[in-house]
Amino acid sequence: MPYSLPSQPLRHHLATRVVITMVLAALLLSVLLTAALSYSVYRYEIATAQQQFDNIEKSYLPSLAAGLWEVDIHRINTLLDGITRLEHVGAVSLTDELQQQLSRQHPQFSDALMSKHYPVHYQIDGEQHPVGTLQVELMADGIQQHLWQQSRNIALVTVSALLLSAVLMLLIFRFAVSRHLRAMAQFASHLDLNRLEQPLQLQRPARQDELDQVVDAINRLQQRIKHELARRNEIELQLNNNTAQLEQQVALRTTDLQLKNSLLQQQSAELAKQNEELDAYAHTVAHDLKHPLTSLTGMSRLLNATFIELSEEQKHAALTTIDHTSRKMNDIINALLLLASMREQQNVALQPLDMALLVNNAQQRLDDFARQHQATIEVAANWPTASGYPQWVEEVWVNYLSNAIKYGGRPPVIQLGADIAPDAMVIFWIRDNGRALSAQQQAGLFSTFQRFSPQSADGHGLGLSIVKRIITRLSGEVGYRALEDGGSLFWFSLPQASATALPDQSGKST
Repeated sequence: MPYSLPSQPLRHHLATRVVITMVLAALLLSVLLTAALSYSVYRYEIATAQQQFDNIEKSYLPSLAAGLWEVDIHRINTLLDGITRLEHVGAVSLTDELQQQLSRQHPQFSDALMSKHYPVHYQIDGEQHPVGTLQVELMADGIQQHLWQQSRNIALVTVSALLLSAVLMLLIFRFAVSRHLRAMAQFASHLDLNRLEQPLQLQRPARQDELDQVVDAINRLQQRIKHELARRNEIELQLNNNTAQLEQQVALRTTDLQLKNSLLQQQSAELAKQNEELDAYAHTVAHDLKHPLTSLTGMSRLLNATFIELSEEQKHAALTTIDHTSRKMNDIINALLLLASMREQQNVALQPLDMALLVNNAQQRLDDFARQHQATIEVAANWPTASGYPQWVEEVWVNYLSNAIKYGGRPPVIQLGADIAPDAMVIFWIRDNGRALSAQQQAGLFSTFQRFSPQSADGHGLGLSIVKRIITRLSGEVGYRALEDGGSLFWFSLPQASATALPDQSGKST
């Protein structure tokens, strides 16, 4: 019996979609061409307007100088009227030696395009005598009107030709392509598996184009289905005659599948762990980029504000801050992407660390945050040299320092320092004056999604888990200790390098 499926209603005609796509592309091209031609006309009009300055200087200035020297008011007024009637001239103002001013203005003048001052000199016996100043302003009204008319004419011609081409293309496409595609779809939907000898034929001359290629592909598919049906019948006969052999093969494959399933479960567990790490990295990016983005947003709003008049120094300072913050954000993203791409079996190339520089960088990234909380930060004068990866260790300091500012006392008082342990490790620590953590809080301190205070909505609790991953990769450890006199001390250790302590660059900041 014939095998058929209910045909889907035709909601979107292919011809219409093709024509719409071409219309949109042509519209974009017409806009670009209109803009290019309009700009060319604008440049020509500007050049023409600027030539008026040369004409005035060559043709009118000598006569104006003579009129001012001879105090010929009638001649001066005639010359000013002549200048005003020149194309693109909007306003003319003449000031003599006695600061008396004569001015003319075109009736349609409203917006000045450009202006120029001419010092007027009268020459006697080779000597130049200043007799006044002429100011000429060119108006933009005529140029703007002409540009608008040109752009409108170009756009009308382009759109008219485009719409006409689209209509013709739609008719041609529907006649030459769409009706044949519908015939193919109808043939395929009524395909009868018991009558596969009838091939598909289109009601048109053979042209060996794309439609004929599709027809040939459908006919070859029909023959392949016929062949596959015959082959399936043979396979069914073989299956009925070899049941025992197939059962044995099924048993063997079941055992193999069980082994593969066990392997897949192990891989799934590893993928789950990796997904958890990637999720942690994603949250960490959002966590660490929050403050730089806030700074960028504030600076951009300040630069875009129309009600604030900024000096050039203030603008330069704001742009410098934006540039510095953007570079720092780029460093954060690069470091976290590198951390996310690492695997446990891969080795990280360690190098001696300039810990004073890394601490100073972390302070600068959190400078606004610390200022908001009125935090006082005291940094050790000298730092032992340890080995590690600079970008990762800077992230460790940013996490520790931001937590100390957030959860320290009110206001926070924070100290940063380091000690050399007997096992050739350097212990770096940060101390705050906040409330010490309970034993329950300490138990899950370096786990994912743990916060110091449940009431705090700032952060996502991933910072310390990332700290632990970083320090573990660098062959170190992390830890916490509640201080006897109140407050908390967070520490991490790194292998000691052979270099001596580097001088401090950060000092103390509030």
